[in-house]
Amino acid sequence: MDETFAVDAAEYTPMASSTRRLIRGYSFVSAAIHTLIGITMLALLFLTSSNVLIKGIEVFLSVSMLAASWMMWNELMNKERQSPGMVLLAGEIALAAAFLYLGVAIPAFHQGYATPTIALAQFITVLVALVFGCGELALAGSVKAARPRGLVAFPDVVRDGVQLLTGTVVLGIGLSQLAGAELKAPQWSWISFLGITIPGMFILVGREGLKKRFEGIQGPGRLPYQLLVDALLVIGLFIMLYGSYANLTLGANGYQVGIKGNATGFTLWMITVLLLLGVRGAFKLAFGHRSGELWYRVLNKLLYVVILVPFIYAVRSIFTGQAPLIHIGAAAPAAALILLGGFLILVVGRAVGQKVSA
Repeated sequence: MDETFAVDAAEYTPMASSTRRLIRGYSFVSAAIHTLIGITMLALLFLTSSNVLIKGIEVFLSVSMLAASWMMWNELMNKERQSPGMVLLAGEIALAAAFLYLGVAIPAFHQGYATPTIALAQFITVLVALVFGCGELALAGSVKAARPRGLVAFPDVVRDGVQLLTGTVVLGIGLSQLAGAELKAPQWSWISFLGITIPGMFILVGREGLKKRFEGIQGPGRLPYQLLVDALLVIGLFIMLYGSYANLTLGANGYQVGIKGNATGFTLWMITVLLLLGVRGAFKLAFGHRSGELWYRVLNKLLYVVILVPFIYAVRSIFTGQAPLIHIGAAAPAAALILLGGFLILVVGRAVGQKVSA
């Protein structure tokens, strides 16, 4: 009996039996978690007093989450080998349902349709869904054959871009909750989300396509392309983080709030930008030809997270006008779990899923 996932060299990659068992075990966990998430979303629905329209939307999103889990169960039960495309679709459906559920449930809470306890439960449910949804995207990449360097495939662009932006948002949420006296549900503004956060996300996803297109260029000629890709990262992050701040922290229209500015925060931001462009950029220029090796991808993603943390503190200082200081509150243990989720998405998930061949 064939003990690999490989049935088509263009889609699947051969792997050791132990790795195959690990992947299949995670698939069972992921499918079970998303089933529980869907059921929890439905159960919490009956504990709110929202109107029929809101309840109807929440039912649809809960069923969508269950549909994503059903797709994973179907892959596990009916096939010896998992289809990367089906796993990717399941993760994308789960992530979309989670983001939209948060956008529906949290405004309902602030309008008095739910208690703080229920809103917090909904918030935690979404966070878990985001982490495991990205886990399915990483799984889709891990069971797929390595992508030839320089090849731009739309599913890969979406998968890697969504992991980047979701992991960054989760990490930002964890840092914002770190100073609180307790974990609490965020605010929400659809104008900031759709008008500022989403455009920033589009820039980050589009950047993934350019990054893949230029990765085949080696030597000194790669420098201008590398600067362009990293500049788009800085721009996309700044826009997305501002939208997330106006949306999740203020619950206000970001076009009306404005940026207060802080000299220390701006200085720190410039330092982090130079680190992204210079230190991390130099690392990618020097070792980019080793992108097919796991150690390079792990170290590259780790550098991003190490620089991202002060980058987030710096841009929030610029937004709020307050000094970029780290405050630790009683919510730190819970926030640490959120930070761990963001770290796993950005480092482990992205490194495992972004396989490249020469």
